[in-house]
Amino acid sequence: MKKLLQGAILPFFIFASGMTLLGCNQAAEPEQNADSSEQVSSKYDTEENQQKPSQDEEIIASETTKNNENLKSGNMFYIARDVADVQLKTGDYIAKLQQAQTDLETAIQQKDQTQLQETAKNLSRELQGFNTALISLDLKSQEIDQMRQQVLTANKQVLNSALLNGEVDFTKIDFDKIEKQMGTIQSEMIKLAGMMIPKGTSNNNEQNSE
Repeated sequence: MKKLLQGAILPFFIFASGMTLLGCNQAAEPEQNADSSEQVSSKYDTEENQQKPSQDEEIIASETTKNNENLKSGNMFYIARDVADVQLKTGDYIAKLQQAQTDLETAIQQKDQTQLQETAKNLSRELQGFNTALISLDLKSQEIDQMRQQVLTANKQVLNSALLNGEVDFTKIDFDKIEKQMGTIQSEMIKLAGMMIPKGTSNNNEQNSE
């Protein structure tokens, strides 16, 4: 589970937080961004991106209610089974999202506004497919289901972000500020990842090493 978290879920959380920051960074200057927002929004299907999260919310709520009673806690067999299922059915999407993360970091470092626009388009498409794959998983363990819900929540935040809804004025993005914020988020998420590893697993590893 630690490998799954650090290799797939953790990078996505960092990426999702960074994408959200792009929208938050613009909120401080709403009046200055108004005109440019209208121009950029014509390049995106705004209505589709806004409706998608609400549709997913209904599906997620329905699936959560239906499956919660059948989920088991502390069953290592189910956890291993669910981790394998997640990797099998979402691996391609995670790889593409990680590539989008790299593209975003490159765009920020190079202050490439065109690359940011392309990343936004690709991200929206991959996130919607990723959502569908996550929702379709027939999980058995509470631990992995909880991680799924957290990722779906992060997905929702990104899909609702100003960047994916064509509301960002790319000419006013503070790239240096975003890059520093993403570095801080990465440090905090690594700490959080360590806290999420079950203590029992850590103790077992220590005993086995003896």
